[in-house]
Amino acid sequence: MLDPALILFRTGFIPKPFIVLSKDELAHLRALRLSKDEAVIQIRDGIGGLYNYQFSPLSKELKFLSETQISQKMERKTIAIALPKGNRFDFFLQKVTEIGLDAVVFLVFRHSIRKEFNLERAEKIVKEAAAQSRQSELLSLSIEPAKEWMESHKESLVVLHPHRSEIFTVKQLIGKIPVVGPEGGFHVDEESWMEENQIPRLTLPGGVLRTETAGIVAASFLVYGT
Repeated sequence: MLDPALILFRTGFIPKPFIVLSKDELAHLRALRLSKDEAVIQIRDGIGGLYNYQFSPLSKELKFLSETQISQKMERKTIAIALPKGNRFDFFLQKVTEIGLDAVVFLVFRHSIRKEFNLERAEKIVKEAAAQSRQSELLSLSIEPAKEWMESHKESLVVLHPHRSEIFTVKQLIGKIPVVGPEGGFHVDEESWMEENQIPRLTLPGGVLRTETAGIVAASFLVYGT
């Protein structure tokens, strides 16, 4: 397989004999100082399709060279987490993408400070991080009300809780979705619901972690430990 000089993600990409780079893609090419020489550029569709194209500084079009199909993962690794604040959100997206996580469900809890995000901007961050770390699949993102989503997934949940006596072990994540709450803590009604439904609540070793730190730790254990 050809080793590309640059990887670009285009969701829903359909290969053609010739394609044209967008303004943002051309700017990225120039920033990497690749625009003055011939190079192989690989377009990835985010679901396992890898398409190699020949770039030439003398042409506005890229010429198709070859394609490879990577088998998609049989088991998708997912975490559910409250939205991190400020630029921590960007950092979190970059790191869980690099780790190789498959999906993040952002949950809006009663004590959540942040309750929305710009999906288009978030997907751009994910694509850049996926290209840098040479992922073949893209991290999927969604946002849900915590109460309804947790109720519909309660058989699969493991809540990472900073104030519980039961210590976390990696094997407890097998086949599960770890849940990270907001930095303001869970509301008393959310705690009562977890108690009534016997949702496992485990404490990570070490100190009390920020939301995005706990999410990155959970993603690492989920991807590498199970």
